[in-house]
Amino acid sequence: MGMTALGAIGQSNLIRARANQVDRPARVRVLVWCEGTARRSIYPHDIDATLAEFLGRQPSLSVRRARLGDPDAGLSDEALDSADVLIWWGRLRHDDIPAGRSAAVVERVKAGRLGFVALHGSCSSKPFRALMGTACEPGSWSVDGRPEHIWIASPAHPIARGVAPFTISMTDMFAEPFSVPAPETVVLVSTWEKGETMRSGLTWTVGAGRVAYLRPGHDAFPVLFHPSVRRLIANAASWAARRA
Repeated sequence: MGMTALGAIGQSNLIRARANQVDRPARVRVLVWCEGTARRSIYPHDIDATLAEFLGRQPSLSVRRARLGDPDAGLSDEALDSADVLIWWGRLRHDDIPAGRSAAVVERVKAGRLGFVALHGSCSSKPFRALMGTACEPGSWSVDGRPEHIWIASPAHPIARGVAPFTISMTDMFAEPFSVPAPETVVLVSTWEKGETMRSGLTWTVGAGRVAYLRPGHDAFPVLFHPSVRRLIANAASWAARRA
């Protein structure tokens, strides 16, 4: 084969490679935030590291971490403007979030510049309550380590992609009524053997932004290591960032 032919092949391969780079969608920029209070016996490197470890293995996601103890509570304008979606885990220190930083999150979500995924006790966080406009409290709760059975109420929703009904062997319990606005979609419903029920995967559009709530994730139990919970969180990140 002559040099001219080889050169043409090389140029063709280069053009194809560049085309593939153009066609490949940019990765979803995920900011994982936590308050830094998780039990080290369960989550040795806290919630942000636990979530970032598996989310970072998803080829469609690019992940950064932030905590309440960081400057600007980990929620600087630069950090928020560099993210497509914010995953929030909080349980004990909701009142310690500076009001201005919560407002910065809410403003970006309503403007469609940031998706928001609230996990577990984050239903009581300042940003989630501001986005919902309600108290966002479950009717009752207990931390007794009973199994949670999770039914997929909307299997066609992108958040449920690749997830079948499953059981978390030990966790806490939230029960209805859950004081949130009517959701666009109920993705998950949880039940416990004493008859308690909770809408445990919900979605809304607030302004131009997408918001999701996923209940599983109490730090007294290794819930965030469950493969189905991990898949739901990864799916929710893509959905809230409008990539699903």
